[in-house]
Amino acid sequence: MKRFIKYFLCLLISLCVFAGTGCGFDVFGSGSGTAADAPLIIRMLDIGQGDAILIERNGKFALIDTGDVEHRPRMAEYLRKYGVKKVDTVIITHPHGDHIGGMFSVFANAEIRQVYDNGVPTSLSTYKTYRKILDKRKIPRRTLRGGEKIQLLDGVPFTVVGPLEKSNARGENSRQNNESIVGLLKYGNFTMLFTGDAEAEEEASILKSGADVKSVVLKAGHHGSKTSSTEEFLRAVSPKAVFISCGAGNNYGHPSRQTMKRLEKWGIDVYRTDRQGTITLTTDGKRYEITKEH
Repeated sequence: MKRFIKYFLCLLISLCVFAGTGCGFDVFGSGSGTAADAPLIIRMLDIGQGDAILIERNGKFALIDTGDVEHRPRMAEYLRKYGVKKVDTVIITHPHGDHIGGMFSVFANAEIRQVYDNGVPTSLSTYKTYRKILDKRKIPRRTLRGGEKIQLLDGVPFTVVGPLEKSNARGENSRQNNESIVGLLKYGNFTMLFTGDAEAEEEASILKSGADVKSVVLKAGHHGSKTSSTEEFLRAVSPKAVFISCGAGNNYGHPSRQTMKRLEKWGIDVYRTDRQGTITLTTDGKRYEITKEH
């Protein structure tokens, strides 16, 4: 009995060490996933009223969105801070300024191997300049639609569930949110769903398509807007934690009270860049830890 108690205490201590600051960890059930040979690090950068997610494994990097135009200097600082000199994969979920605006800091500070976007053009000057630089530097660019699968990094598959192939969008500013690239990252048994600015319309289309969106962590669509993260979508995703990227004191009221009430109702842990700074998730494919900047 004493030997059993000693073993149990040692196991408990080990788990506490992994939990770090106590911001959260989980042990996944048995399945096809296995422990990874290198940790995956997902950082939701504190980039103000925008989205920028830096993903790292084995010293290689991927980016999902790049933040706003006005925060280009901050984006450059993050690239230097984390030693990013080359980005294997960049995904621009849609070409609104608060998602594509920091791309010019990436152009200036890192070599880019491959870029993906939603393929829906816009008349915004930021988008036009982005396309010109890609063409001038001969950086490969490809459109992503629902049903496709890419390797975000080696050993990190990314399954695209939206936007769907049939699109009525013509690049109008109001339509771009619901043409956001939505995709599921998988690493061992860990999963995270990235949603860009997808709103109720795209969420419903994805659910109607029958796509598997169940995830351990959800990146809330449209900065926690009331138009996103519907009851039906949350039920299907069934996340244990939700990340919300938004600027402190922003003029849009993000995240909305309605969204926060829905998340509270479902008992989901919420992490916000406006209050907690950069949110970092580290996983070995079996367990994960979430730490906050402040």
